[in-house]
Amino acid sequence: MTTNPILRLVESPVAALADLGWALILLAALVATWWAAGRNALHLSEQHQEGWRYLVPFWYAVRTIGMLLVLAVDAWLLAALVAVLS
Repeated sequence: MTTNPILRLVESPVAALADLGWALILLAALVATWWAAGRNALHLSEQHQEGWRYLVPFWYAVRTIGMLLVLAVDAWLLAALVAVLS
């Protein structure tokens, strides 16, 4: 198996185009999760600026956990993208 994408496209065009399709889907999912992470971080920042007295509000904690889950999905998407492209 060759590592040059042009040679791979010539030798097996269906496999190369299928890999390209999967890479584009993974990139689209990565952009969507980055957008979601950015919106969530902005909301968390605004809520933190308002402040609270004693305890962290429940929904702030839930959104923080959600943010960590989005970052985990981003790591998985990057790993899958590297696996598809290599």
